[in-house]
Amino acid sequence: MSTTMHSENTSGQPRSAASTPYRPEKARRRAVSALLAYGFVSIICLTTLFPFFWMISTSFKPESEVVFFRLLPQAPTLANYARALTRNPFGHWYINTTIVTVLSVVSTLFFSAMAAYSLSKFRYKGRGILFLLILSTMMVPSEMLIIPWYVGAQRLGIANSYLGIVFPSLITAFGVFVLRQAILNVPNELIDAARVDGMTEPGIFMRIILPLISGSLAALAVLTALGIWNDYLWPLIIAQDVEMYTLQVGISYSALTDSAESLADWTVIMSSTAIASVPMLLLLIASQKYLVQGIALSGLKA
Repeated sequence: MSTTMHSENTSGQPRSAASTPYRPEKARRRAVSALLAYGFVSIICLTTLFPFFWMISTSFKPESEVVFFRLLPQAPTLANYARALTRNPFGHWYINTTIVTVLSVVSTLFFSAMAAYSLSKFRYKGRGILFLLILSTMMVPSEMLIIPWYVGAQRLGIANSYLGIVFPSLITAFGVFVLRQAILNVPNELIDAARVDGMTEPGIFMRIILPLISGSLAALAVLTALGIWNDYLWPLIIAQDVEMYTLQVGISYSALTDSAESLADWTVIMSSTAIASVPMLLLLIASQKYLVQGIALSGLKA
């Protein structure tokens, strides 16, 4: 009876041992912190998206409105897109960029996966040192490798060709690193069981390793495609004919040609850039989930 009386307050209601006092100062600090965080993220998003918005807006402006700072065109027109597609071999540049991007992605995935499989699941002397040497190449700026790449392409006779443009991206150190981290998560027991069953190493690689790291392969494919699609310096150097130009080089070439004759036609430049950005924008939207999952599974989350 005494226990029951002690567990109740004077009003006859049972006390709640788990109740905590409300602290308005702590709640106010949390609200202010959340507001500042959302404001900071919003500013970064606006800063990132504004150039893209300005590009789209300028692509619909007549030439007379380009010199004025207006967010939206007063007289929108599609003539800029028609001129961008007809003034230069824009379609041919589009095809060149697509071919180069596909070849680069396929070669990077295949050769990087093979190297990563060797560095993660085979034991041999010097494996760790070899992996460190591969990683060390990531610290070398690509601009320093332009001359060796160009000399090698010239001696191989692949300059001014698709293979010459793809040449530096046949295999990448970043791809080896990402896929090695993913393959390390594959259980060794699974590979040993496949070997006991008589499966060859190429069969293990194609039927077991690649399907299990499909998420990391998808992430690497997206990142490689973005880099190759937007690459400018190497295609500019190795491609000698206008017909072999990629989109980025072709847009720059058309801008320089226009500026040599008169003022650069920024409406055509912006419309060309807008058309060039559509495939990668759609790729990012479609593969966002796989990109995040692949990076997380590859060990980059640490």
